[in-house]
Amino acid sequence: MEINTFLEHKETDTSNIILVKNLYKAMAEGGGPALLKILSDNPTWNVCPGTPEGGIYHGISEVFGVFYKKLLNILINLKAEPEVFVDGGDIVVALGFYSFTNREGGAIKRVRFSHTWKITSDNRVDGVWQVSAMPPEAAQTKNENKVYRGKSEKRVV
Repeated sequence: MEINTFLEHKETDTSNIILVKNLYKAMAEGGGPALLKILSDNPTWNVCPGTPEGGIYHGISEVFGVFYKKLLNILINLKAEPEVFVDGGDIVVALGFYSFTNREGGAIKRVRFSHTWKITSDNRVDGVWQVSAMPPEAAQTKNENKVYRGKSEKRVV
C-alpha cells in the first residue's frame, strides 16, 4: 500500500514544503551549489541506529564527506522517494521510500522512511532526524550509534 493511499493526505505546497522538495531534487542531482544554498552552514543529520552508518553527523563535511561517502559504498543506486509532506511550521515531515541494491548485488530493495527536516528562521534546512526500516542485510557491518565531531571519526561517548 502506498503512503498517500493509506494517509489520504492532501498536501499543500507551502514555502517550507517547496524548500524540502528542492532539497530532495538537489540531492538526487548530485548536490552542488543548489544544495549548499538550501542547507544551513552547519546541518545535523541524525540517522537512526540500524541504518547503515547510522549516527549523528554535524556539518557539511561530516554529512557528505563521512556519512554519504560510507553509505554509498554500501548501498548502490540509493534513491529517496518522498511521497507525503507535512508542514509543521519549523519542521517538515516527509514520508516515503528508499530504493537501493547493496554492494553484494541482488534485487532492488524498497524500504520506508520518515524524515523530519528542521527549517531555520532564514528558510534553510538545518538538518534531519531520519528513521527507516532498513533490512538487516542492507548493512555489511554492525552499526553503533556514532557521534562525529570535526574531521575525526572517533566515537564520542
